[in-house]
Amino acid sequence: MLLFVSVGVLGLAGPGAAAQVDLPGNDEARVSAFDGEREYREYRATDPGPEFRTVEYTRSAACLYGPAVSLPCPQYDPSRPPLKLRCDEGVPLPPLWRRERADRLSDWGAWTVRVDWSCPEDLLPPFTQADLRRLKIDALEVNQQPAAGPVLVQRPTIVFTEPEDRELRAVLFDSFGVDVVVTPVEYAWDFGDGSTLTTTEPGRPYPAFDLTHVYTELADRQITLTTTWTGRYRVDADPLHRWRDVEGTATTVDVGDEFEVVSLRTRLTG
Repeated sequence: MLLFVSVGVLGLAGPGAAAQVDLPGNDEARVSAFDGEREYREYRATDPGPEFRTVEYTRSAACLYGPAVSLPCPQYDPSRPPLKLRCDEGVPLPPLWRRERADRLSDWGAWTVRVDWSCPEDLLPPFTQADLRRLKIDALEVNQQPAAGPVLVQRPTIVFTEPEDRELRAVLFDSFGVDVVVTPVEYAWDFGDGSTLTTTEPGRPYPAFDLTHVYTELADRQITLTTTWTGRYRVDADPLHRWRDVEGTATTVDVGDEFEVVSLRTRLTG
């Protein structure tokens, strides 16, 4: 069963490094393929026209360094991507170039490489561990047997949970819709008496005794379950609609009801 939860805007975590191949130039002027593509899209959406531009972008496989620039052009054929660049989703994208001028009456500065050769998949926003941990994931609940009333000392108490994937919705960088599915993969039980148990199995109810704990002292106790989740995501803008794994995990915590550990004594009468 999938649980659908709507979440707010994410995107504080920066995108990961793109699979790029270095061209010569000013490294400080370069950004990731994703950030460069965002700049390029904004430039095209707000372009005032050639006469009024103070910044220009272009994608070009040709070397645009002018004669006044003392930077060498790549030794490989500039019309072809480097052989070491392998893209999973389509053909490589030519470098993104940028140049600026102080105002519309000034001369243009030299072209600089903003993004090296990159792959189509690099233009999609990454969904990071930080993004995963911002999601509101409903915790898996503690189940125990006996389920109500006291628990007997020196007798096994059964614990289990009911694992379910959660399906969530997120928005990255104010504009990229993302489907996210999280899956429970690890269960850490704290029995409230100093004993813990970590397992990849969720346990099962009676008559199974997969996960049990024996209390040895009379006291009031609570059982806590910490669940570790992995995730995968799919970006709406991805033309291939491919699911991708999130690097990292998230956790949820559920605390069960308090109960009493008691001793059952037999009293003879007659």
